[in-house]
Amino acid sequence: MDDINAAASSGKQGVGIAALPADIRNSGILLMDDLNLLASVQELPFVDAAFDDDTLKHIIQYYSINPAEMEKELHYYAKELLDEGKINEAWQVLLALN
Repeated sequence: MDDINAAASSGKQGVGIAALPADIRNSGILLMDDLNLLASVQELPFVDAAFDDDTLKHIIQYYSINPAEMEKELHYYAKELLDEGKINEAWQVLLALN
């Protein structure tokens, strides 16, 4: 079962958009549908040290000297993951800036 179906079938309220970090909530890349998916989690996630993603590593390595561009690229990548229904993975990508 993908993350979207798991969130929908739980029957519980998520954290809500207001609880999202400001840089995510005010993203010029993530749309309202994306924010709703991120806000559907039961509690805000923490960085998972075991999360391993080659694209994330590439973005961090390539954009390390330009944090503003890195944030933009991370938001684009998180959006791709959300479009695939991968909410937990998208969260880990977005948390990489913190």
